[in-house]
Amino acid sequence: MNDVIKMQAYLVAPDGSEMMDVAGFMDGYTKFFGTEDQPNLPTRSVFEVAGLANPLWLVEIEVVAVRP
Repeated sequence: MNDVIKMQAYLVAPDGSEMMDVAGFMDGYTKFFGTEDQPNLPTRSVFEVAGLANPLWLVEIEVVAVRP
């Protein structure tokens, strides 16, 4: 996770909800980034989309990592 420099997240609103779950995404993000063990905060973009390749998915995340 230390090598991740950029993240793009595509979120689908869960059934019965009008909006994507940004708070849920951020809960997951802050478990892995900006912690005492891993203080780096990669740039991130979060987009709401109508659907993903698998209709059962609610999130798809693309990351760019650089290994020195």
